Amino acid sequence: MTEPLVAVSAKQVAGKFGYYTDEAMLHPVGIQRHGVTRVVMLSLKEYERLLRRDRQVLHVRDLDENDLETIRTAEPSERSKAVDHLMDDTGAS
Repeated sequence: MTEPLVAVSAKQVAGKFGYYTDEAMLHPVGIQRHGVTRVVMLSLKEYERLLRRDRQVLHVRDLDENDLETIRTAEPSERSKAVDHLMDDTGAS
């Protein structure tokens, strides 16, 4: 999302909630309290896009034996194999 954050006070949002929910469909709306943006209102479409980009970090100790075996026996895809030569160290002396 490249749209700038439009900052408004919580009082303004409370007075025109419908208006600002419509605005949030077009661009993020920062809701301020005492001049500090504390919450951002955005469209469901943008929220779902951000969720798809979310990453989850796991520790190896949290993986079960099946997950570990899957990692141990994983094979590179054909696409990965096709660009494997890019990792060759041809410039070294």
